[in-house]
Amino acid sequence: MSDTSAYPGAGPEDERTVHSDDASSGRKELWIRFLYMIAFWFLGNVAFSVAIFLGAVQFIVILVTGEKNEELRSFSRNLIQYVWECLAFVTFAREEKPFPLGRFPSVTNPA
Repeated sequence: MSDTSAYPGAGPEDERTVHSDDASSGRKELWIRFLYMIAFWFLGNVAFSVAIFLGAVQFIVILVTGEKNEELRSFSRNLIQYVWECLAFVTFAREEKPFPLGRFPSVTNPA
């Protein structure tokens, strides 16, 4: 009923261009996320290794003193939460970027 050729930018060719731009923009964002995923995979692995080391340190502290070091325990909980956040980002379970681009987790409830 209406002539779309009278309106610039209303033709079907322009719609394909818009959809093509959206697709290439989405792919670019996906590749950027992939680079973030690699970085957070690496940081998560480092944090995991540190958490295992802190577990061994806590074991030694308990052997020597007979009590848990609460500061070490608290930091270990936060570190475990950080590992979870990295893993959640890498597996697309969450969109927020972990530390250092986001906040370092702070677990307040004792486990």
